[in-house]
Amino acid sequence: MQKQIVEIAGEAVGALMPHARGLRFVAVKFHVWPLDGEVYADPATARQAVTDHIAATRASMADQIH
Repeated sequence: MQKQIVEIAGEAVGALMPHARGLRFVAVKFHVWPLDGEVYADPATARQAVTDHIAATRASMADQIH
């Protein structure tokens, strides 16, 4: 298996690298840095984790503003 790019809304935010336990996420954007090094079973699970993380971060930021 080769590396795969993870794009969210057309922006590359990380790469999935082969790992003994699945696919390791390598963050390339600061806003997903907390996920760097996480291992996922498949690309869909990794992309969902990134999407969930971004949504949670946005919600948290919105709460701090109000």
